[in-house]
Amino acid sequence: MTATGDARQALYTMLALSIDDAVAHVSAHQPDEVATPAVWIDVARRRANDDGVGLVVTLPVVAVVDGADRAQLDALDRIGDLIWQAAGEVGAPRSDEPYDLDVGGPRLRALTTYVDVDVFADTLCPTPITMEAAR
Repeated sequence: MTATGDARQALYTMLALSIDDAVAHVSAHQPDEVATPAVWIDVARRRANDDGVGLVVTLPVVAVVDGADRAQLDALDRIGDLIWQAAGEVGAPRSDEPYDLDVGGPRLRALTTYVDVDVFADTLCPTPITMEAAR
């Protein structure tokens, strides 16, 4: 598996343990057909970490709910809290963004939570020796 795949799997595992199927169905990838309420991990983004040695993978966790407006808000509040807690066990949840999801039918609401997972690069190169240390 890749570093990104490992990060996705770790986050998926924690989400699946934290979110009961009665609350929402959790998938590691976007399902072909979304049956709400649903939670999945979308396409990852990558960037160098602050020290430039490793990689940070940002995994967007999408939650989608249906129902009456108040029920949608309540469901996203609950699911959003569960996602935030589960994500904190694997990485660092950074922010989330609520939005309407147009599916050509009834109004659905969604929430995407962005989770940073540090992935450290392994190197086969020895640590550089400074001139001072070599003396």
